[in-house]
Amino acid sequence: MLLLHGFGGDKNQLRPIGDALCPAGSVAVHPSLRAHGDSHRPAWGYSVLDFSADLHRVADILPDEVHLVGYSYGGLVAAISAVTWGASRVRSLVVIDQSFDAHPALHEADEWAEGSLLRWTYDFGHLPDLLERLGVPVLVLAGAGSRNILPDERERLAARGSGTLRLETIRGSHADCYRNTAEITSAMRDFYQNAFPGIPGRENAEEGEVA
Repeated sequence: MLLLHGFGGDKNQLRPIGDALCPAGSVAVHPSLRAHGDSHRPAWGYSVLDFSADLHRVADILPDEVHLVGYSYGGLVAAISAVTWGASRVRSLVVIDQSFDAHPALHEADEWAEGSLLRWTYDFGHLPDLLERLGVPVLVLAGAGSRNILPDERERLAARGSGTLRLETIRGSHADCYRNTAEITSAMRDFYQNAFPGIPGRENAEEGEVA
């Protein structure tokens, strides 16, 4: 399991989720993305493609089959990585409270101005279609009090009806929904059970199959 944090976070942000789903003996990888934690801080290069390219550079040390999980901007990085790696490498994708639509009004000229601009002014709405064609199961978890995934996008995601993309609502705002470890891991276990029939979620984690 490869878990990617959001802007301003680091490798510890999603660790409770990884710890809950990947007991001793299985593998959960929690990298700090560029300019986060102790990672290198280049002067530029904060597009979702730059972050995804960093993951490709370390792909050789990752398990052959990966379950991707991303929160906020990390969700976009995870989605791009899932598309570029394909179903032969990526078994599933979980996106925690990140929109695929463009929302220019949400852009803020803060310390992450470049990444924020690229995040909110580009439309990533084609990603669910690409993931569906690749056959990668996708779970999108939307924060009940978050403005990141607006009602119209939630309706479109929920109505896709392909069977490969699933939308669920979790408690919290965008800033704190990822802390709902029990609720998130429960939804993820159920998602894994449905995506991979015959492999119980908890037992699956204990054997390292989802890690």
